[in-house]
Amino acid sequence: MRYVLLIVGLVLAAAAMAFAQEPEPAPAPTPTPEVTPTVTVTATPTSTDPVTEPSAPPDFAAVQWRKSQSKGSWARKGRLVRGVMLPELGEDFFTWDPIKNQIPNREWRRYGTDRLIRTVLTVIHAFRTEHDSAQRIGIMDLSRTHGGKFGREYGGLGHASHQNGLDIDILYPRKDGTETRPTKPSQVDRELAQELVDRFVEAGAIKVFVGPKLNLKGPKNVVIPLIYHDDHLHVRVR
Repeated sequence: MRYVLLIVGLVLAAAAMAFAQEPEPAPAPTPTPEVTPTVTVTATPTSTDPVTEPSAPPDFAAVQWRKSQSKGSWARKGRLVRGVMLPELGEDFFTWDPIKNQIPNREWRRYGTDRLIRTVLTVIHAFRTEHDSAQRIGIMDLSRTHGGKFGREYGGLGHASHQNGLDIDILYPRKDGTETRPTKPSQVDRELAQELVDRFVEAGAIKVFVGPKLNLKGPKNVVIPLIYHDDHLHVRVR
């Protein structure tokens, strides 16, 4: 019996020593809370600058635009490819038949390059915007449908040029404000006529033929007095 108690005691002592030598488990680390990264969203700046391009003249809407080609010269072997027809009437202009002396001019006399028509409508719109009480501007002949000769056989004195869609005849504004062709220099509003000349020169016209009795001025070799132009100015673009 004494031996049994001794053995039990030894076993208990050995177990106690083993328990004492076993290291305590390390405490579990305190979890670090996850930090959700802050995403900074930068808004794409929106331009608030106003559109700087000038608005198109309202009469552009009535034109059937297409890219045109001018062939040959103004007075010799001239042709017009894919010409653009000027409408008979607009907000800023009317057309005048120089043979029948009436509104409107006939269709086949109203063709030019897209550049010519764009330039003319832009200039006269700016002019009438500045002078909102002024009458509409009268426009006579441009070129024929496909260009070519435009001489006496087409009525009146005909044209020595107007063959390739780059020439246009424009009536001077009248003092009385009526939308008709002036029949003598005294009917022309010379101040407004001079302003039209200036505006076409500024727009890049290479020739502006004017009436010799009107005393209209402009750059040498660009603004040129010419007989039979006391009722209209003749503009030519590149």
